[in-house]
Amino acid sequence: MCKEVRRLTKKYGHPVEGSKTEKRGQQAGSLISSEIRVLCENLHEFGTAQDDGTVSITFGELFQLYQSISNKVVGILLRARKHGLVDFKGEMLFQRRDDDVVITLVKPLHELYQEMGYDKQAYERQEAQAREAQAREAKKKA
Repeated sequence: MCKEVRRLTKKYGHPVEGSKTEKRGQQAGSLISSEIRVLCENLHEFGTAQDDGTVSITFGELFQLYQSISNKVVGILLRARKHGLVDFKGEMLFQRRDDDVVITLVKPLHELYQEMGYDKQAYERQEAQAREAQAREAKKKA
């Protein structure tokens, strides 16, 4: 049985609350947010600081860096631009053709963390706990 949802309601186009579909959507959103965060961190770490406080890197450099990280660098860049975190010219970037296009991280990393609701210390604690748990499991198996 299917409930009719009117187009003008806030529920239109959204999964039923508490459903598996809603949970999968939330997990996907969380994964995308973490990929965007990692992209911004890589731009900050490997880019060049500019006089105006921004950080820039060419698409060619970023593409080379991401060959060992993710095959979705263009998609992540588009999402980051949609959220106002990075800026670059053009609608789509292609390897070789756009290697000289400059990608700019528009705000300092700590401001981006605040906007994304990201607590770096809490994340680092979780990562350390996960590594400790993996080490304990490895010891048990050995």
